[in-house]
Amino acid sequence: MTEQAIKQPENGQRSALLAARPSLVVGFSVLLVFAGMAVYSNSFSGALLFDDGRYLQENPRILDLSSIGQVLSGRRPVVDLTLAFNYASSEFKTWGYHLINLVVHVLAGLTLFGLVRRTLLTDRLKDRFGRSSAVVGFAVALLWIVHPLQTQSVTYLVQRAESLMGLFYLFTMYALLRSATAASVRSRYLWSIVCVVGCALGMGSKAVMITAPVLALLFDRQFLSSGLGEVLRRRGWLYVGLFATWGVLWFCGVAPGV
Repeated sequence: MTEQAIKQPENGQRSALLAARPSLVVGFSVLLVFAGMAVYSNSFSGALLFDDGRYLQENPRILDLSSIGQVLSGRRPVVDLTLAFNYASSEFKTWGYHLINLVVHVLAGLTLFGLVRRTLLTDRLKDRFGRSSAVVGFAVALLWIVHPLQTQSVTYLVQRAESLMGLFYLFTMYALLRSATAASVRSRYLWSIVCVVGCALGMGSKAVMITAPVLALLFDRQFLSSGLGEVLRRRGWLYVGLFATWGVLWFCGVAPGV
């Protein structure tokens, strides 16, 4: 009994150290990248489908990257900007478009990995899930990357809008978490700025991003604070910035009545 009682804390400490080991996080990240490449490696020769022709070949905004005002004049300026980079590098050769779609998808998976792992390490959850945070985060992100439901957003070129919006949605939540748990005032301010910028880029990708500030507030209330009052007291200006990104939708002509 005595030996067992002694071994249990040692095993628990080893588990906690394993969960926090940077090499484990890096290893899981590499595996996620390879998983994405393996699943979609046969997609690079895919042809233009459905609305691809309309939004690529018949989209004058993406044909001249030097005219940045024209590129950013559409309802999804962030998406058009990435398409303009594709056209500038390879015109309508589809492999380049598929490559960027895959990169966006994998980056979203890596962001989800970081978001889940760090959420499970917050004060409210770390006692129960801290030791398995990296493993759980990896499992969730792996399912995200390889799940068949994601196929359309990766292989259907104009659905890059969906993938970009998803990436910036997850990144907004991740940056919020980093801001709330930052060890220094400087880091907190930097991550707050990054959070607002990420949310604005999401708004410029697809209008579904409109829910991000609300979900960020609910996430903060549930996992990072004791109540709404604490959220507003500690990060009120951050939410002013997040809700202000709704103005991007108005600028893009997406808002009702525009």
